[in-house]
Amino acid sequence: MTLLAIETATVEVGVALAGPGGLLAAATARPGRRHAETLHVAIRHVLELAGIAPDALEAIAVDVGPGLFTGLRVGVAAANAMAWALGVPVVACTSTDVLLHALRHDGREVVAVVDMRRGEVAWSSRLGGPIELDTPGALAGSLARRDAATLLVGDGARRHAAQLLAGGGGRLQVAGDELGAPPVVSLADLAVLRLEAGDAADPLAVRPVYLRPVDARINWSTRHGAAAPRAGDPAHSAAAGE
Repeated sequence: MTLLAIETATVEVGVALAGPGGLLAAATARPGRRHAETLHVAIRHVLELAGIAPDALEAIAVDVGPGLFTGLRVGVAAANAMAWALGVPVVACTSTDVLLHALRHDGREVVAVVDMRRGEVAWSSRLGGPIELDTPGALAGSLARRDAATLLVGDGARRHAAQLLAGGGGRLQVAGDELGAPPVVSLADLAVLRLEAGDAADPLAVRPVYLRPVDARINWSTRHGAAAPRAGDPAHSAAAGE
């Protein structure tokens, strides 16, 4: 089994290739807003580095969010297109699950916090569990009520660290920048496990996890007093939330 993992949900673009013996190759970058340009170069680089032809891939994994709206669309579109063209399944993983899986052997409780911009964060504390959308203040209140040592990971944890740690009484800690984005190696490992468990989907069924409407939908209704555009309309495809 050879699986290509695609990570574009937050600030990092990552590509990893996993084979029967484990990780074959990986590349990551933080390219600002150049997710699309960086991703396709990285895919080609990783395949060449491992000496794997695209038609040898047996599955594609992708981080479906939550995260940056444009980054999510870039990654999910690329994964779905490749999987459809190759006739292979897609393994969809959330960004919070990828972060939590990376710390699965840590003895502390772990909370994955993704920056959603506009004064909101998405967070989860259980692999495969619900993802909440809150203000940093509301999350800080929830964290302050925890008794156990807790590690906060993700770009939301780092951006709002001072506020999130304020009421923790020393029980809370924010992970380093290496966990400021969902690691693509963790995505590949988690996807392999899920693929082996039969948890894969048809490419046409995989969609980004946004958690809230895109701004184009909100602005269309607010500024023009008209019905929100349907998926596929030009206004619906505008970049949002970033």
